[in-house]
Amino acid sequence: MTETRTDRFDLRALYETSQLLSSSLDLEFVLNNLLLTAMSKLLVTKGAVLLFDPQLDAYQIAASKGIAGLKPGETCKVTCKSLDGLMRGDDVPAELAEHGIVLVFPVAFGHREIGLVGLGSKFTRKPFEEQELEFMLSLVNMSSAAIHNSLMVEELKQANRDLDGKVQQLNTLFDLSQEFNATVDRSRLVKLLSFALMGQMLVQKHVFLLKTPDSASEKDADESGVHIVAAKGVKKSDLSESTIGSLCALRELLLLDDEPVPDQWQELKDVGITLVLPIAQTGDTCAMLCLGPKMTGQDYQPDDIEFLYALGNLAFVSLQNSYLVEHQIERERLEEEMRLAREIQERLQPQELPDFEGLEMASLAIPSHYVAGDYFDMIKLGDNRLLVAIADVTGKGVPASLLMSNLQAALHILIPMDVTLEEAVVQINRVISENTGFDKFITYFHGIYDNTKRNFEYVNAGHNPPTLVRANGEIELLEIGGLLLGVMTGVPYERGMVEMGEGDVLAIFTDGVTEAMSPDEEEYGEERLEKLLKESRHLSATEILEAVHADILVFTQNAPVLSDDLTMIVLKVV
Repeated sequence: MTETRTDRFDLRALYETSQLLSSSLDLEFVLNNLLLTAMSKLLVTKGAVLLFDPQLDAYQIAASKGIAGLKPGETCKVTCKSLDGLMRGDDVPAELAEHGIVLVFPVAFGHREIGLVGLGSKFTRKPFEEQELEFMLSLVNMSSAAIHNSLMVEELKQANRDLDGKVQQLNTLFDLSQEFNATVDRSRLVKLLSFALMGQMLVQKHVFLLKTPDSASEKDADESGVHIVAAKGVKKSDLSESTIGSLCALRELLLLDDEPVPDQWQELKDVGITLVLPIAQTGDTCAMLCLGPKMTGQDYQPDDIEFLYALGNLAFVSLQNSYLVEHQIERERLEEEMRLAREIQERLQPQELPDFEGLEMASLAIPSHYVAGDYFDMIKLGDNRLLVAIADVTGKGVPASLLMSNLQAALHILIPMDVTLEEAVVQINRVISENTGFDKFITYFHGIYDNTKRNFEYVNAGHNPPTLVRANGEIELLEIGGLLLGVMTGVPYERGMVEMGEGDVLAIFTDGVTEAMSPDEEEYGEERLEKLLKESRHLSATEILEAVHADILVFTQNAPVLSDDLTMIVLKVV
């Protein structure tokens, strides 16, 4: 019996076991053979090998024999008093002692803690002899190098698998980037995103929310300006405005797999969302990728999160570009329509001033927008009479230009009719009042210069009084008329008349002239205009108009956009 015991623990047996373990780099083979050798040599029925995981700060059960409570692959926390040597009796960690482990041998290589080998009692119920413990310590020490080498191989294999996964993800992202950049079709982009999530992550349920410039006007955007551009497995109506608002304020990754869930995220949890990735640009959250669980039931790993962030950024840039391209096309279409509208409006006004004996004429019309609300006209009525009209519609842009077109049409219909100036204004006022809202008005002035009588008859319907500068420098304002157009029908108007002699200058203008603003928000004003007209009255009509225009440019410091439409007519008797 003594010889048999000695054979079990002689150096040759130890050497052969060590050689067997060192000959393999298969971690599972090494650990199982180590455990079986230890159990057979020490005659025990229970044994386990635990490997330390520094990332989890816990031990993973790598091999187990005869212990139902310690299954390979599971992780457990083990509290060790010391790792300097053999643990027995009270030194055995309670987490192992409860499973019948009575001996624990620490496994280390250099300064690296590798794990623990735990053994149960001998099936003979006899105590362990010193020779047995010494053999076991030697076996563990000699096996530590083999275990370490096997672990290094496993780590290299895992690193290679991770690297292969990274390369595959990069190739996938590269292919996806080409697909995303090849189109601005939003439906195509949404399909690409859905296919990528399904193919790479095996995720069927997802929602992609996007904030874009000027998105409040889009029909699929809520009040916060957020588009739900992609939704699969979740209805757009499932997300309330409060939940979307909370998502817009999100700055960090959100996991909803824990219980309980905060109230603000309960709605997401209820519809099956377990992960939210905020996509940020320049520090602001501009998109949110909300995902349901994987169909495999596995958790999202750090590599998955990195891939999803990259995919989310790629989708965000492509989808935002699609909106920007759409807005650019829409803007260009509107600009083309406005250009055509301006061209039509310009044709409604005189293309060339009429040649009228005894008068010099000059005109200037500068809109503050593409189309203007100002209107002027100069029409010969036979050889000796000239009709001059000017108007200013409240507001600017397209609505004002449409109302101006109505005024122009009404005036041209009345010209062939035998009506007086004041009767014509009454009829125009009726048309404007009946066809516009209560908040739309027109200031209007028209008059007829008679070359044979050398007089100018006029009606002023609430317009800026034209300025008549006599040859001697005296100034008169043409104010007689009545209420501006569009207030009410049936209002009477009065006709005024002034005699005009050689050298007299009549300046007819809209409030865009006198209300032109300086950078200091000062108005050009009537006094400045009257002074300039008086000083330049000896010039030709064209030169007078050019002088006024140049002075306004200096006053406004050549502002690129005028505060109002600017229209002016200058008549000079010669």
